[in-house]
Amino acid sequence: MQRSVFNGNSDHEGEGQGELQYRSLVENIPDVVYSLDGSGTLATVNLAVAAYGYTQEALIGRYFAEFIHPLDRDRVVRAYLEVIAAQKDRTRTQQFRIRATSGDVRWFEANCTNRFDAKGRFIRQEGVCRDITERVQDQTTLIKVQEALEEQVRIRTSELLQANMELQKEIDERRATEKRLLVRETELMTEKVNLQEVNTALKVLLKRRETDKRALEERVMYNVKKLVMPYLNKIKKESADASVQTYLDIVESNMGDITCGFSRHLSMQFYGLSTAELKVASFIRQGKKNREIADLLKLSIRTVEAYRQSIRSKLRLQNKKVNLRTFLLSIS
Repeated sequence: MQRSVFNGNSDHEGEGQGELQYRSLVENIPDVVYSLDGSGTLATVNLAVAAYGYTQEALIGRYFAEFIHPLDRDRVVRAYLEVIAAQKDRTRTQQFRIRATSGDVRWFEANCTNRFDAKGRFIRQEGVCRDITERVQDQTTLIKVQEALEEQVRIRTSELLQANMELQKEIDERRATEKRLLVRETELMTEKVNLQEVNTALKVLLKRRETDKRALEERVMYNVKKLVMPYLNKIKKESADASVQTYLDIVESNMGDITCGFSRHLSMQFYGLSTAELKVASFIRQGKKNREIADLLKLSIRTVEAYRQSIRSKLRLQNKKVNLRTFLLSIS
């Protein structure tokens, strides 16, 4: 015979109609309704335990902790003993696992109330256990999903940190390169300034060298013209010896060749040209013909031709196949 969930007695004689309805409701609700005596033995339990493979007869009279999952057993028993030791009516909620006869593990959430008499002696514990396995599984799934997301976030954060470190390294390298380039640019600018100064100094030296060279050439020309040629011409006039005249002509020709080599860069006045000859020479350099020069200077063509021959003579070009205009253009 099944025991009542309250007193374990199946004899309902004398009970009121309302109490019978209440008992019927308790027996048929899906939640497990139970009560424990002072020793922790199951005193009553409703028919809901059948959903887990148990019968009322198999449970009533047995220690409640036998049906608690081993991983939760110590915690639940310790809480039960603490309540009894407190000797105060108290309602509490706790979660634990049980193992069905099929071997499945189910999660229960128990809302239990502990009853004491006026002297603080434990009477019983009454409770309702609701199956929350699906909720726990959903929470577990949610936790796993959350953990997976957190792991992805952690991995992504690690990747971003690594990428940031690499980017920072690249930025540092670029800054170092820019710094080296700036230093090199400064060095090149300094070298450029130094080269400009060197070039300026070289230009000054070259100009001075050119000036010194011209001065030397002018002195040589002057000395040949004033100190050598007059005496050479005097000897030619005073000597009647033909062989001497020949040697003097050779000397005069060689002297002309010697001075002609560097005299191209001298001004024409160093050749002893007269004012009129300088004018004619200037027009010849411009490429003008004898007739044009004669018209410009109001001279005859024969006079211009005579000036042309005198200029060639003073320039040591007689009997030489040298174009007069080309030679004059070579004179600075």
